[in-house]
Amino acid sequence: MLIIQLKPKKEFPVIKGHPWIFSGAVDNVQGSPDAKPCLCRVIDSSGKFVCQGFYSPFAQIAVRVLTSTKDRIDREFFRQRISRAIELRRHIIGKDTTCYRLVHGEGDGIPGLIADIYRDVIVLQFLCAGMEDFKEEVVGIFKDMYPEYVIHERSDVKSRNAEGLRPLSGPLHGELNSGEIEVSESGIPFVVDVLTGERTGFFLDHRHNRQRFGSMASGKDVLDLFSYTGAFSVYALEGGARSVVSVDNSSPAQALLKKNMEINQIKPFVWKHIRDDVVRFLSDDHAAYDLIVCDPPSSSKDFEEYTKINALVIPRLKPGGILFTTGLTHSQFSAVDLIKAINWSAEKASRNVRILEPLYQAPDFPVLPAHVQGGHLCGYILYAE
Repeated sequence: MLIIQLKPKKEFPVIKGHPWIFSGAVDNVQGSPDAKPCLCRVIDSSGKFVCQGFYSPFAQIAVRVLTSTKDRIDREFFRQRISRAIELRRHIIGKDTTCYRLVHGEGDGIPGLIADIYRDVIVLQFLCAGMEDFKEEVVGIFKDMYPEYVIHERSDVKSRNAEGLRPLSGPLHGELNSGEIEVSESGIPFVVDVLTGERTGFFLDHRHNRQRFGSMASGKDVLDLFSYTGAFSVYALEGGARSVVSVDNSSPAQALLKKNMEINQIKPFVWKHIRDDVVRFLSDDHAAYDLIVCDPPSSSKDFEEYTKINALVIPRLKPGGILFTTGLTHSQFSAVDLIKAINWSAEKASRNVRILEPLYQAPDFPVLPAHVQGGHLCGYILYAE
């Protein structure tokens, strides 16, 4: 097994619970790979055992921590971790929801593994070389636990490149007749595309935010920006919205949106979808709305982009209007940065706004307290005077 020795004092974040060791903390690599070449033991500068994990010589994250014990890392190790993750979901997911995250990487103690369930289909992502080494074992575990389910891989993500892996997508167990699957979220039916849809098919992390949005929609004129397949729009109409306008520039998303309109038996005259670039739409449209959701795509990454879009959105709010605005956090953008962007945007729009509530990812996306990077979604509900 590989032995990774750390520089002095670099073990402290791991001891405090952080699941990553960055390449700059590694002093030297000893030993030789075994049957699972990414498995390693980590020692401090004095040679004392620190943890076991997955080592990647190519990535900035050099070690992904599996355990602070000397337990054997094998199929049984992962079976126990996956079983614990599934048990957690039994406590937090209602029976009226058939699509949710089963395993959330570091948040469930299984770094590099994502497992999402869509009715009778499990979609897996193997995001690091270490989990790729254990793919056969992981697929076997899910086959044993869900023998009647189709298992499909969607490891078609660019982040695998940093691990020396190429993107992969395809069947792992069973076959899908179609990528489109009808699921239920909070009792509301949706059509999702697990073969080519965004992420693994649906933005599962927004479940609670959609519920909150729907609860505030009664009697409102609603605008859904970057609507994708219209989930926020459906919740708004289920919540009694007077009218909904959804805007997105994706043809495949528009096709699924129409199917979601049909299966929810929504009348066309109360829900209008516009295929357009959101910035262009906001620049041309001068209508005002009671309730708006602005959920920009992952390509929006910095302060300037979030301020630009919110500065266009806030003027579209009626006096007393409500805005749900969200962002994706990363090393260069935090929830605090989103607040600063909101403040700048409101000032530019000459509107007074107040933060009513924070928005966050759903509870089936757990985060370790020592690993703030595990929280990828931030947002706020705003009131505009």
